[in-house]
Amino acid sequence: MKPHFPLLVAVFIVVGFRVVFSQVADEEEREILLQFKANVTSDPYNSLASWDSSKNPCAEYSGVYCNSQGNVIRIVLWNTSLGGVLSPALSGLKSLRILTLFGNRFTGNIPTEYGEIQTLWKINLSSNALSGSVPEFLGNLSNIRFLDLSRNGYTGEIPSALFITCGKTKFVSLSRNLLSGSVPVSVGNCLNLVGIDLSFNNLSGGLPSQLCDISGLAYLSLGSNVLNGSVLEQLSSCQSLVLLDLGSNSFTGSAPFGVLGLTNLTYFDISHNGFVGEIPNIGTCSQGLEVLDASGNQLYGEIPLSITNCNALKVLDLGFNSLNGSVPTELLNLKSLQIIRLGNNLINGTIPAGFGSIEYLQVLDLHKLNLVGTIPGDISNCMFLLEL
Repeated sequence: MKPHFPLLVAVFIVVGFRVVFSQVADEEEREILLQFKANVTSDPYNSLASWDSSKNPCAEYSGVYCNSQGNVIRIVLWNTSLGGVLSPALSGLKSLRILTLFGNRFTGNIPTEYGEIQTLWKINLSSNALSGSVPEFLGNLSNIRFLDLSRNGYTGEIPSALFITCGKTKFVSLSRNLLSGSVPVSVGNCLNLVGIDLSFNNLSGGLPSQLCDISGLAYLSLGSNVLNGSVLEQLSSCQSLVLLDLGSNSFTGSAPFGVLGLTNLTYFDISHNGFVGEIPNIGTCSQGLEVLDASGNQLYGEIPLSITNCNALKVLDLGFNSLNGSVPTELLNLKSLQIIRLGNNLINGTIPAGFGSIEYLQVLDLHKLNLVGTIPGDISNCMFLLEL
């Protein structure tokens, strides 16, 4: 189960309202916008139909927002399927703060001239068809708070220079590209970073310890790469985590179960790695933890009864390990559970009665275990059960 990053992104999106000003926009800025339109070769929904030389951009151009002086400060055109290449002319908008063009079909790369727009604090170009290397010059934008280049076709390594002047940056997403190489240690320069998503690439190497030097880092998503090595020491200082996704990598050593005690943690995914060892006693568990996925590792020993300290769990997935012992009856105390996956382990004994009391249980996966006896009849009380 993977995190829904649109929820994370929404935390950082500032919702604004169009303000219509009586003054006419700067003539030079009108021309810049028309140059942007000229580079658009496909506009299936006529999203730029209002962009006409006879109209006032501040009052009549869709997706354009101005300040009280008539300067363009925001361009917001999302999910409009615009095609073409990005116009370098936008660098002439000296007051531009927000450029949101996600969900379009722009190709090529970001023009180097965009590195001159020092007023920019949000760039969202996700879900386009941009390609080439991630532009180093974006690291020159010292006011950037939000950078999302996810779901494009970027290749090569993540440039270290991207994180040189990122002291104000709150969120970075380069997920779902074709990036390789390691996670740059320069990310440690982003001391105000709250979230970073580099998932679904081909990144390798270890987890930089510099990541957890960022005291407010809450969302760390590195899943579905080929990262390796140990993570236990690196994660020990990540005290603000809300979401940790290390799933589908090649990490080894002891699993970082210690982070389960972090106050704000809600999502923990270390699935499909090479973590080895027993699941330790969980002395304290985040009272907001909803997802615990440690499936597909080399864990052994019994499921600790203290897992019931995680009393807000909705998803518990420990399948495809070498766990033994019995199915703990204490699991029946986790009344919020919706998915329980324990299959493909060495667990034995019987299925305890009482799962029928977990009202919203949807999946109870106990296949390929060494269980004996019958399925308790009270499971029929699980009205939402989809898989058994």
